[in-house]
Amino acid sequence: MSVALSDKNTTGRNAKPVAAKKLYADLSTTFALHPGTLDIKPITDIDAVRQSVKNLVVSAHHERPFHPEYGSNITAYLFEPVSVLTAVSIRDEIVRVINRFEPRVSNVAVKVYDDIDRNAYSVDISFTVTEAQVETNFSFYLDRIR
Repeated sequence: MSVALSDKNTTGRNAKPVAAKKLYADLSTTFALHPGTLDIKPITDIDAVRQSVKNLVVSAHHERPFHPEYGSNITAYLFEPVSVLTAVSIRDEIVRVINRFEPRVSNVAVKVYDDIDRNAYSVDISFTVTEAQVETNFSFYLDRIR
């Protein structure tokens, strides 16, 4: 017995089509291969939004073709002395760029901790994916590459 799946509701003469829930998908930046098909395995839903937010934060202005406005000014702060004031400036820049360019998230909360020993910053970002009403968070280090 086979089952056919459809994205339309056909239970009536004047029934309106019902679309499936929106699904976010993106390519992984690690380009991991699917073991069965040996094709690049996409990331979906919350992981795709999480990767998009991180890419937006670490991208510099004029780095994306045809969209020079995308990105943040984080790299300029990484060459400043590591201090609490610089951490606050980085936090404000991250919140600004997420609120401006990522419409899929809300309730953005960013914490930036200075790590003087590593000459870097630890960043914790939490937000709610508006479509799924799911709160998520992730952390990463920001440091300059010489």
